[in-house]
Amino acid sequence: MKKLSKKIAYFSMEFAFSNKIPNYAGGLGVLAADAMHSIADLNANVVGVSLLYHQDDDPKKAFNPDKIMKKRKEKIIVIIEDREVKVAIWQMDIKSQDGKNSVPVFFLSTNLPENPRWDRDLTKNLYASDEYTRIGQEVILGIGGVRALRTMGYDVDIYHMNEGHSAFLTLENLRKNHYDENAVKNICTFTTHTPVGAGHDYFNYNLVYKTINKMVPVNIKNLATEKMLGMTQLALNLSKKTNSVSEKHREVCKKMFPDYEFENVTNGIYHPRWIGEHIKKLFDKNLKGWEKNTNLFKQISKKIPDKELVSARKNEKKEFVQWINENKEFFPFEPTKEDLFNEDTLTLVFARRFVPYKRPDLIFKKIDQLRKIGYKKLQLVFSGRCHPADHFCNNLKAMIGEHARNLRGQIKVAILPDYNLDIAKRLVKGADVWLNNPVCPQEASGTSGMKAGLNGLLNLSILDGWWIEGFKMKPKSGWGFGQNSEDYHLKDRDEEDAKELLKNLEDVIDCYYNRKSEWTKRMKEAISLLSFFNTNRMIEEYYEKIWNK
Repeated sequence: MKKLSKKIAYFSMEFAFSNKIPNYAGGLGVLAADAMHSIADLNANVVGVSLLYHQDDDPKKAFNPDKIMKKRKEKIIVIIEDREVKVAIWQMDIKSQDGKNSVPVFFLSTNLPENPRWDRDLTKNLYASDEYTRIGQEVILGIGGVRALRTMGYDVDIYHMNEGHSAFLTLENLRKNHYDENAVKNICTFTTHTPVGAGHDYFNYNLVYKTINKMVPVNIKNLATEKMLGMTQLALNLSKKTNSVSEKHREVCKKMFPDYEFENVTNGIYHPRWIGEHIKKLFDKNLKGWEKNTNLFKQISKKIPDKELVSARKNEKKEFVQWINENKEFFPFEPTKEDLFNEDTLTLVFARRFVPYKRPDLIFKKIDQLRKIGYKKLQLVFSGRCHPADHFCNNLKAMIGEHARNLRGQIKVAILPDYNLDIAKRLVKGADVWLNNPVCPQEASGTSGMKAGLNGLLNLSILDGWWIEGFKMKPKSGWGFGQNSEDYHLKDRDEEDAKELLKNLEDVIDCYYNRKSEWTKRMKEAISLLSFFNTNRMIEEYYEKIWNK
């Protein structure tokens, strides 16, 4: 295992290990957590670094990590506005499947009694909205993270930045290496996940100088843009290797940052974490060793009997439909018996953040056509969390509810008020089809469709992110559309994409009800994709392409 022996510190603002730990907002955290599980299984020499968000000033209401993590005796200090801010270190160990290996993840927190209230609140909430708190968080993560590892005695070969939030770690390493930029480049690597400019952090230089004056090198504007301190540019300029998270995303990165080179490591999922119980039993019986040996997924068509796969899928869906029907609040009106979901009806799920570019309502753009092709043949599930102040999200959910009322008695619609790890697992194992229709090319990768495929769901997705690669590998693993969608202006693009979506949906419906054997073959093709789209392969590629170079 020499190729995995280099000592890596993996920095991420989020790690989505459990709903009990308020440390994630979405896909970035899920990916980081999945990566750590694979790292433990592979016995790779990696540690994780993040922040711990206590969420409330009242100790009785605040998140208490005592039962989940252990508090380290070491503390560190970061300087913010010439104040010494004390930082606690919490440790959680992620164990391998066989229990023989573990990987530590360290969470930093300023929620200490010796800090004044305003400094305790620096790590109160994930992705603080005000710029001062946000820069404080990123100082604690980047600068504090490097100091924490050093204080605990960790010898690090590579500092890896999972997105630009931790890019201040380059400043601490510059200070440590007498401002030798080449020395810092040799020990830093960077993954960018965001294909739109608004998703990258920029800070006003006046605030930067006020907040961390002594840490700022004299040539900071050469490293992080002239007008604003760009965290992505800072990471790009002080990393020896930078990678995108899908082949399409690599093209987007080259257009956004033409002066830089990008390697690609397409995302994956930690498959044992997202498998349904009935599918797992099927794999345990017919595909022994599937947890460790992902190459076995290539043999799925020969190893898994059709009848057994169909039976396992039926059981997964039965439990899913029962769960939907037991939660009457999922329906936008008081449901009667006729409104409840049916196990035999084709069920599509859309589960993502309700933001404009993901277009949760695209399927309703041509509602009369949807009604015609889906009449009594279709069930739709929408899942997404809305912050009370997010008017777009809440208005969109209300609009989908209105569509549901208009389609009552014709197409059944459920709207889940949340989207967390537990709900995600229910969705990716229980439905029939995973729907994804973002504005292309704004989906850097996406991994939820991989989780769905693992459980035999078929993707109905616009050709963006990972699905371009997945669809090319296995065209029968689902349906791909919108190949030319990025050529249209937004209004026309929505029109064209909605038209293509419904055209494909018509074939999905026909295949589900009238071409049963083909549907079963497609399920096997979807599962076989996991031979590539897994975090075991992903971590090995990081070592090969990014960390060992």
